[in-house]
Amino acid sequence: MAAQDDIFGELNKAEARQAEEAEKAAAQELQEAEENENADKKIQEKERQIDESESIVRKKASDDSSHVPLWLITFTDVMALMLTFFVLLYSMSSTQEEKWKQMSKGLSQKLNAFNAENFKSGSQDVISLDKISTSRALNVGYVKVVLGRLLAHKQLDDVMLIENEKRLILSLPSDLLFQSGQTEIGDEGRQALFELGGVLTRMKNRIEVVGHSDPRPITNTEKAQYKTNWQLSLARATEVARVLKDVGYDRDIIVRGLSSARYDELPEQISQDERYALSRRVDIVIMNDGGYRLNAFDM
Repeated sequence: MAAQDDIFGELNKAEARQAEEAEKAAAQELQEAEENENADKKIQEKERQIDESESIVRKKASDDSSHVPLWLITFTDVMALMLTFFVLLYSMSSTQEEKWKQMSKGLSQKLNAFNAENFKSGSQDVISLDKISTSRALNVGYVKVVLGRLLAHKQLDDVMLIENEKRLILSLPSDLLFQSGQTEIGDEGRQALFELGGVLTRMKNRIEVVGHSDPRPITNTEKAQYKTNWQLSLARATEVARVLKDVGYDRDIIVRGLSSARYDELPEQISQDERYALSRRVDIVIMNDGGYRLNAFDM
């Protein structure tokens, strides 16, 4: 009996412990349910506060958009008054007419390419040929440098380069090109013209060939091929131009014969023989333009 009582006592204690644990579990579940409920209430409260804040911000934005700040109106009035003030100052001031004309001319040339330049207008007797627009070419100063290097490299010391205003004169002595009284160019002269022509063919510059002679009259005119120095100088210039064409220069060449017209321009300090030698020459005159007259559509 005592053993049974012990067993029943242990069972009762176990049941009591289970009941106590069940009560604790129920109480814990009840507490967790209350905490969850409180959390849901807090979330709902937060959402309500957020909605109220958003509604307040939207209302304030709508109120601001419907009203312009007073300082902006004042600022606009001040700017309008300042603009009016400066316009009045400009209208009462005296403009510099010369600069205004230069600016107007520059704008008209750039914005309207089909208008002729002012110097082309007027009657025919006041038009200057120097003012006619021509196509551009290489600067004669640059050409002088290029030809100078070529002459130094080929050791053509007798050939002179003379820069004169808007042209470059390439002066070839007759001793380099011709025999006395002849117009046929020798081998040395052809080689020199071949070297020079190779450079001239790469340029767009207009060239002229001018023949010169000394003032001594031609003797034995009955057997001579040319009766006058003018004919001789023109024939020599023509022969030089023909060789340049054979080398490959494909642009027009103006040929002139001046005889001894430039003899008096030589300095008197040098001896007469030197003046005669300098007079017998052929000049290749290189201009600073291409020789083509520009029309309204080329400007």
